[in-house]
Amino acid sequence: MPEGHALSSDWMTWMRDFVDAARRFVAEAPVAVSLEEERELVAVKAALYARALTLFEGALLLIQNDRQLDFRIQSRSVIEAAMYLIALDRNPAFVTRMKDDDFKSRQSRAALHLGAKKFTGTEDVRQQLEEFVAQGLQGAKAIQLGSLLEGSDFDRLYRSYRDISGDAAHVSMTALNRHYVENPVDGSATLIINPELDEIDFLVTLTELGITMTIATLLIMKIKQKTEVWDTFQALLHRYRALARDTRGSPEIQSSREDGPSEL
Repeated sequence: MPEGHALSSDWMTWMRDFVDAARRFVAEAPVAVSLEEERELVAVKAALYARALTLFEGALLLIQNDRQLDFRIQSRSVIEAAMYLIALDRNPAFVTRMKDDDFKSRQSRAALHLGAKKFTGTEDVRQQLEEFVAQGLQGAKAIQLGSLLEGSDFDRLYRSYRDISGDAAHVSMTALNRHYVENPVDGSATLIINPELDEIDFLVTLTELGITMTIATLLIMKIKQKTEVWDTFQALLHRYRALARDTRGSPEIQSSREDGPSEL
């Protein structure tokens, strides 16, 4: 992690404590449901939270092993899972859109395999794929991520998602600039493997990861009548607010505002 920043170790401690509390939370007694529709909704929400927590733990492992760019890229997937959880909380019928999106994706992938120059599956597999593709899309549409949080109080998460996509996760010129540094004097260039994050990227990534998992946890808690870790998460939330406040006041973040706003 970036050396010499006083907040780094505090953030790492917060992330480890959050993982510990979240693991205790998911290990509690199962949620009782009565209706099949409710069972499906609860299952999808719980799976989304489990996915977010899995990826959050992965992000922690990456930064603990000084994989800074990987840490930023991994945070994008945590945000994505939380965005879906927020969308489901706002509109339970969104689960139908998720099914349609999955069906459309499977249709597209099946057609790709059938259209390959050399099909490597058996004739039985080919027949199954052909029968599946023959069903057509049946009106299924892909989910547009940009629409998930429209009108939401948490729409900042999508902006963070797009920032990380553009400067780290996707193969873009901006992302490639992290790996290629040209010497303006003699024109030589240096290739960088496992590039470090600057202080701004590091602190903003930590802050966005923290608020993402906090939001996801508060949303998943709504489906339980009680939990033994409520006070623990409240303490973690207070600690997050203090860390975020200190981060906003750090010299690195303050100086970055001269070139543009940095929402934390």
